[in-house]
Amino acid sequence: MFECILISLFWLSTGLMLFTFFGYPLTLRLFRKRYAEPPACSEADLPRVAVMIPAYNEEAVIERKVLNCLEQDYPPDKISVLVGSDGSADRTDEIVLGIQDQRAKLVRLGGRNGKPLVLNQLFERAPEANIVVISDANILWDKSALRMACRHFADPKVGVVSAGRYALSDRSDELVLEEQQYTAHENKLKTLESQVGGMSGGLGMLLAIRRELYRPFPPGSANDDTTPMIWAVLAGKRAVWDMESKAFERSGQSFREEFRRRIRIGVGNYQTLFRYLNILSPRHGIAAYTFFSHKVIRWLFPFLMIMAFAANFALMEQPTYQWLFYGQLALYGIAFIGGFLVAAHLRVPPVTSLFHFVAMNVALLWGFFAILNRATAGLFGNLRHEHD
Repeated sequence: MFECILISLFWLSTGLMLFTFFGYPLTLRLFRKRYAEPPACSEADLPRVAVMIPAYNEEAVIERKVLNCLEQDYPPDKISVLVGSDGSADRTDEIVLGIQDQRAKLVRLGGRNGKPLVLNQLFERAPEANIVVISDANILWDKSALRMACRHFADPKVGVVSAGRYALSDRSDELVLEEQQYTAHENKLKTLESQVGGMSGGLGMLLAIRRELYRPFPPGSANDDTTPMIWAVLAGKRAVWDMESKAFERSGQSFREEFRRRIRIGVGNYQTLFRYLNILSPRHGIAAYTFFSHKVIRWLFPFLMIMAFAANFALMEQPTYQWLFYGQLALYGIAFIGGFLVAAHLRVPPVTSLFHFVAMNVALLWGFFAILNRATAGLFGNLRHEHD
């Protein structure tokens, strides 16, 4: 009986891992493409937009970012740019105030509030906007990116639109190949999901949200990318991923930088999962299916890897599972070697790519324990407060 449980756990974990990367994209092609073309939208129909840019010590990029937004191929009288300076101690505020355009506004916040709470403050200061757009200070847009995104709102069933991600890399970047492969895969997958009416997650590079759907982020929120897409689905609206709306980001410059970023992403992912488990209800149809298959399984990947390894080890008495276990050891051994190559600034794509994949799942697991530690600290803090 116990052996049957171990076998089931091994193949369940292995099957889910293989499914999310290989089987799931194939299943999307079985659905009918209901939204392959965006609706027709005249210039007069384009909504009034407020671009919200959270900023902390962004003097190196903030001027270029604000001007990039103001120079969009979009009706000038329908766009405003709000920069929320979260206690910046450099020249960020001075630079924004020096931009000679009334559509650019600085909102100075004292102390450190965090990105989600800065967004809440900016939202309150844009009452005239039909659409609010979240974008990070280090992101640049194609000249027509905003128009391409906002044309979708001509369809009243569209609630949120995310731009396609285009990674800017240099030959000297440690993770240039991994970033290119990952970005290409995600763009294709999210395009398919959008076309069939599904939902996975957006990006804070250019994330356009109907004003009536925006919900203030609770204190301590760590994810402002995926949650607006969930707001749309819960409100009966559709989330769109548009590759013609192009947003550019420089990333993957160093392994250490990417590892830290993935930990932060992991914290936000698990926090979102715990808060919005109801999105997995079957009543949300294909949106629930795509969210589970693309996001939830990916977030559970570190645990699935551990489960497959542990169950396989416990089944070592059987010859078939011995070979499978040796295969796992070989893969992790190659990843371990890849770590030494990365440390030596050497790039051997199959080996270093495998190391990157394993390491990013370690970062995701780190993010889980970080959010668990935060929740535990809050629980015990409340208990001590009640006892006092």
